[in-house]
Amino acid sequence: MSQITILQAVLIAGWVAIVESRIIGYTLSGFLRFTAVGTGLIVGLIMGNVPQAMIIAATIQLVYMGVIAPGGTTPAETVVATAVAVPVALVSGMDPAQSIAVAVPIGLLAAYLVSVRFFLNSLITHWVDRLADELNDKGITFASIILTTIITILLFFPSVFVAVYYGAPLIDAFLKTIPQSILHALTVVGGSLPALGIALTLAVIGRKELMPFYLLAYFSSLILKPLNVNAIIYAIIGGVAAYIYVMLYYRNAFENESTIQENEISDITKKSNNTEDLGDRKVTEKDLKMTWFRWWLTTEVPHSYERLQALAFQWSIMPVLRKLYNKNTEELKEAYKRHLVFFNTQGTWGGAPILGITLSLEEQRARAISEGKEAPDPNIINATKVGLMGPLAGIGDSVEWSTIMYLLIAIALPWAKSGNAMGALFPLILFPLITYTYGYYFLKMGYGLGRESISVLLGGEKLKALITGLSTLGLFMMGVLTSNYVSVSTPLKWTISGKAFELQGILDKILPGMLPLLTVLLIYWYFTKKGLKVLKVLLWMVIIFFILGWIGLL
Repeated sequence: MSQITILQAVLIAGWVAIVESRIIGYTLSGFLRFTAVGTGLIVGLIMGNVPQAMIIAATIQLVYMGVIAPGGTTPAETVVATAVAVPVALVSGMDPAQSIAVAVPIGLLAAYLVSVRFFLNSLITHWVDRLADELNDKGITFASIILTTIITILLFFPSVFVAVYYGAPLIDAFLKTIPQSILHALTVVGGSLPALGIALTLAVIGRKELMPFYLLAYFSSLILKPLNVNAIIYAIIGGVAAYIYVMLYYRNAFENESTIQENEISDITKKSNNTEDLGDRKVTEKDLKMTWFRWWLTTEVPHSYERLQALAFQWSIMPVLRKLYNKNTEELKEAYKRHLVFFNTQGTWGGAPILGITLSLEEQRARAISEGKEAPDPNIINATKVGLMGPLAGIGDSVEWSTIMYLLIAIALPWAKSGNAMGALFPLILFPLITYTYGYYFLKMGYGLGRESISVLLGGEKLKALITGLSTLGLFMMGVLTSNYVSVSTPLKWTISGKAFELQGILDKILPGMLPLLTVLLIYWYFTKKGLKVLKVLLWMVIIFFILGWIGLL
């Protein structure tokens, strides 16, 4: 393929704009933003070369392993980086490792567009305040959801279109003028950068005591490499190892844990379904399902610097608030306004139970007011939300984004690396499905138990065991990825008294796979000592490995 057509550029830019608008769902859009394989598949379909697009996307993916969005922002926009780099690589025929040199700067620049998006969304928040005071539900929907989506599309569509349609030929022409030594250096950089994503994942999981599982997987994968063991087998082996470790470590906890929590959880369905005695002002299961869908669909759509997720939270429960307070317009106005204040948490592990608790408290307040009884203080509702945002967000980011998502990608990545579309479809289907299902369960639990539900969510040993098991399996799969996809080696040779020596061969005799492992561990050590300064590490890696590749040491 010699060039990119206008239609192809339009389709690619449209895809990126929709993903960046986040209107297709919290965990679906999040998966597509943070990862490369999903967009690689779409670009491959548009460009008519899915196998090669998947191989290129898998290479880019390794650089971005471990990327999450605490507070809603990332250091780079993976979806934009992939949407531009894959077409360029397909058009130019460049080595997949060299495509990283295109992806990284594009991803960094795209992050600034996200900042502009958050700023523009902030300008809308005060308009929504006025609409809430007018109880204008249609106006709130337009401002909070429709307008913010349009803003994002207008920001990203033209930018990506220009980059793909006009940038790809320019980049292709430029690459053809680059000397072979420079192209080799770029390949060396591309082979080393997956170490950054893997080290970032290790640091985000943050369980130093589990690092032996990473090393076990790394060396096991090196030994078993001639057998071509696939990722599913490694996932099964890692899962068995994680299960044995968890059962041994938490054995006493499982034997002695009180059944109080189980009894509490069993009350969830009873309360949420038993609504005969609640009168007209009751929250039904249909209301819970609707609220969860609205929240999951739009969690990050109106995200802004000023209120973050507040507009999405208010929009999600707006129909239920109107139902609860009915014709009591003053109380309804106050309810709208108190849910437009600052709110930010992880969407499923944090937002879901907090939504459920909020609905329970609002229901109690509305019923008390309608019956002429003393109503719960509305400050309690906001205090509960604020108090739970942080702890639940920490769990959600570490379990959902850092572990479950990248674990599914780690399992599927060998398929992507071989050009198989299942490398994208497997995590793309499973991750949103799994997270949507347990997210609704958390919301229902929050509603059924009220504020007591958090003690169940945070306090149980079984949850700690689950997190430990997932972390163990995550580290195990990172070890497998390191042995297969971090490419750092040296071509140095010399002759002494007529006998040839190869430095790489000597290193392999001392410790097989020494250089890739040392690269990952050094970056991981830096992250644990200096913090997650990803951009700084990325810059130094590019400089160091480029120079080493250029002078022939690597």
